[in-house]
Amino acid sequence: MRMKQKELIEALYNKKLFDQIDLDQTVTKLVNDSRQVEAGACFIAIKGENFDGHQAIAEVVAQGAKLIIVEQLPANYQTIPANFVLVDSSFRAQAILANKFYQEPSRKLKVVAVTGTNGKTTTSSMISDLLTSLDHKTGKIGTLHYKVADTYYPAVNTTPNALHLQALFAEMLERGCQDAVIEASSHALSLGRLWYTDVDCAIFTNLTREHLDFHKTMDNYAYAKSLLFSQLGQAFHQGRPRLAIINKDDPYWEVMAQATAADLVTYSLVDEEATAYASQIQNKETGLAFKLHFNDQVFELELPMRGHYNVSNYLAAFLCLACYYEIDVANILRATKDFKGVSGRMEVLALNKDFDVVVDFAHTSDALERVMQELVSHKQGRLLALMGHSGGNRDSGARPGIGDVLFNYADYIVFTADNPRFEDVTKICHEMIGQHDEKPYTIVEDRKAAVITMLEMAQSGDVLLFAGKGGEGYQIIGDQKIPYDDAEEIMAYYQEN
Repeated sequence: MRMKQKELIEALYNKKLFDQIDLDQTVTKLVNDSRQVEAGACFIAIKGENFDGHQAIAEVVAQGAKLIIVEQLPANYQTIPANFVLVDSSFRAQAILANKFYQEPSRKLKVVAVTGTNGKTTTSSMISDLLTSLDHKTGKIGTLHYKVADTYYPAVNTTPNALHLQALFAEMLERGCQDAVIEASSHALSLGRLWYTDVDCAIFTNLTREHLDFHKTMDNYAYAKSLLFSQLGQAFHQGRPRLAIINKDDPYWEVMAQATAADLVTYSLVDEEATAYASQIQNKETGLAFKLHFNDQVFELELPMRGHYNVSNYLAAFLCLACYYEIDVANILRATKDFKGVSGRMEVLALNKDFDVVVDFAHTSDALERVMQELVSHKQGRLLALMGHSGGNRDSGARPGIGDVLFNYADYIVFTADNPRFEDVTKICHEMIGQHDEKPYTIVEDRKAAVITMLEMAQSGDVLLFAGKGGEGYQIIGDQKIPYDDAEEIMAYYQEN
């Protein structure tokens, strides 16, 4: 993508221009990271959590940046060979300029966005996989990875910043994608990462305690999630009304419903008045069987996943295809038969042992309780659980609730690191343990060593739950992302032993 400076900054209303050089110069790239600057780049100076881009202006100009977007003009700007644009919010300008530079890519895609505390990855993966099975060329953005057609990129955040997001949308279009399925985190919604993303279908899964270090209260957290639905707007897109799909079983469902004027459908595991609901959910050796009720018809389905909550996730995906995409139900059911499940989501590893080893992303007390309730019903021996807290330096108030769930359901617990960041792992573990002493447990700070500790304890009939990481391929230790994968560590142990 290339664009004249003058054309690019026309998109900004609230600006002051301090032009030192020719505005007809071509912008070759938009960046907010000084390490990514190249000749002709436009650099957007962001005041971040750990670094202020305004401190890098001399560096980026030396590297060839010719257009600088700032919230604060440098005192010596007149001596710098670049054009400056002064704005109130670099975050807002970033979203506007990215949308302009990449030529409004989301308007040319059908964009489905999934939000909620739990179920975002599973629901978005179901939608993406079902669409792919039905010959749609699809992009996907979320916790596991960023996917453009058949190319995969490592995920930096669940939802990337506006520059990266619009660039991914543009690449999807170049690669022939029709659809983009994205996970919309509450941080992304609060920080404007989805500003100027033209969302066509928004899905709400559920809301339970998480990220209160950032949002402070559950009401603030709910409001952040509702921003996705207010962003849907009222205009038709490609001849279709925008659509909100909402889980009627969640107490916050009406908050989401009231935030949008878009058309609305609901799903439920208990409410027969919902647009789609499930009944007679049964555990089977291969997963789940249930009846799906939709449009006064009843369909019998099977899913290769454990956990009744995954039926709820499937209902959201089903409604997306049936209502927004208007795909014939028979074709959706055919695609469902090809669905293989989601990596790191209630994933039973194929180890050929006389005990089960399960890897799951559950990292909140609510998600953990759902998983452990399900596993208790399957165990013949003990339930062993390995768990840390993903919020190192974040939301320590969530830790006692996680500990309560572990001590309620597990027969033995291995406490360990998840993403400790700069916190002491033993301190985090003791905050989960609290006053509990009714079940045996141990603390093993190093997660690899903790995995081995638990595997060496396994007996016939046991269920071993490795919780918190799922398919996440790293640990955050200090400020570094260290490659790490629970499933890989488990498989490596058995290859060596």
